[in-house]
Amino acid sequence: MIVRSLRLRNFRNYENAEVHFDPGMNVLTGRNAQGKTNILESLVYLSLTRSHRISDDRKLIRHDAPFADIKCVFTDDRDRKIEAVIHPKGKTLFVYHQPVKKSSEFIGLLNVILFAPDDLRIFNDQPRDRRRMMNQEITKVSVEYLLSLNRFQNFLKERNLLLKQQRIDDLYLRILDEQMSEAEEYIIRERKKFVDMINLHIGKFYYALSSDNTDLKVVYKCALEEDITKENLIRKHEESRKKDLEYRVTNFGIHHEDILFMMNDRNLVQTASQGQKRMALLAFKLSLMKYIEAKTRKKPVLLLDDVLSELDTEKQKRLLKLVSEPYQCLITATELPEFIRHIPMKQFRVENGSITEITGGI
Repeated sequence: MIVRSLRLRNFRNYENAEVHFDPGMNVLTGRNAQGKTNILESLVYLSLTRSHRISDDRKLIRHDAPFADIKCVFTDDRDRKIEAVIHPKGKTLFVYHQPVKKSSEFIGLLNVILFAPDDLRIFNDQPRDRRRMMNQEITKVSVEYLLSLNRFQNFLKERNLLLKQQRIDDLYLRILDEQMSEAEEYIIRERKKFVDMINLHIGKFYYALSSDNTDLKVVYKCALEEDITKENLIRKHEESRKKDLEYRVTNFGIHHEDILFMMNDRNLVQTASQGQKRMALLAFKLSLMKYIEAKTRKKPVLLLDDVLSELDTEKQKRLLKLVSEPYQCLITATELPEFIRHIPMKQFRVENGSITEITGGI
């Protein structure tokens, strides 16, 4: 998958900008707060139909502008054109200039993986944040997962509303348990596959980045400890019913699951240095690249936001060696490190919402 061109109108601090990328490494340099991260954010938006930085889409629209527009041409098996128009009432998504009715028809057409410094907080965040991250990555490669997740969330909302009623319809509660369990069975199986595939790669990437033999893996804290069947899930909901009725909320289910990052069988939060956490997160992101490639047979695009400034020179070299050939990369930095100037790349300078290609060598 290769992003060929990107056009931004009234997006963040860009009034009107267009940029054409190379299939390999692309480096965007510039001072802070000039708009480098906004370029990566626009590609994340096209991948997920939402920003990774804010939840209110209206804040993506340039000040005093009526709308924001993101257009992208990318290639996987053929050239594709996608577009997102963000307006005060929501967003409209287009594929080949034709509007799509559902976000599920758009999510994952363009697949990108972003590493940003703020991502380190995932280790200390609440379980819901790690679940959201896991759901985000699986939905990019599986429409069925997205639909199952939406069904489960609707059933969960309906069940919690029912539990708050003065008189509870026991038959309806049992029907909801059965419907929820059917969705949960599929979601748990896909989450297990996701974690298993991440664990095929994360330790090897961690070693390649750090030369550290520490055992790194991801552990899935599943809601169900026994065989993953609809019948076992229904039974667990029934066993939890007394507690559910007492607290008037659903206590058992996939909405309480978590994934943990473990180093030598101990929670990374308790044992890892800041440098080790950074390497673990990079290893995880690179493992996500492999997961998407295995599921879609297409290479995602890697976005590295200000990552080089956080690494020493040796780790910078190791990272770029891993990513410079297999994938298209977009890297932001305040300045280009001296040692990578010999690597083939396309360089851009970003200044106050303007993007200029640097030509004639580096």
